[in-house]
Amino acid sequence: MKKKYLKFCDLVAKACGAFAVLALLLSILVIVELVFERYFFQRAITWQTELVTMLLVASTFIGSVYVLSEKAHVSMEWIYDFLSKKNIIRLKIFTSLLSLLFFLILFYFGFLMVEEAFTKNYSTGTVWDPPLWIPYSSMALGAILMILQYIAEIIKLTDDKDYN
Repeated sequence: MKKKYLKFCDLVAKACGAFAVLALLLSILVIVELVFERYFFQRAITWQTELVTMLLVASTFIGSVYVLSEKAHVSMEWIYDFLSKKNIIRLKIFTSLLSLLFFLILFYFGFLMVEEAFTKNYSTGTVWDPPLWIPYSSMALGAILMILQYIAEIIKLTDDKDYN
């Protein structure tokens, strides 16, 4: 069961990484198109800036799952020089539990934001006027995916032979 969960989390993390790359590439293409239209046609464009902002936010929240799975998040590894292997694992478990708590809180409040924006039909109020629940949902989705990934990371750390 553990292996299936870890494999599932690994696949989800890779999908999140692919999504983040695609969102960044699409952002670049939209920005190039925006510059082209402004320069050659002298048209003020409204939807491109909003779309790029939403894509970058989604890329950050959802792509962070892949970053965590690759252990590429910022860490203060110089502290590890002063600790034994067992204490390093304990410290990683402790920080993972703290991070898990943070993402549980972020999911809760992110879900409340999405629910409110959806039920009250909030939108950006611009000419394009997309509904706000769509960009808000990337925060809630990213938080729930990070929760799943942190659980997987804690499982990996507790399975470490040096910990037991």
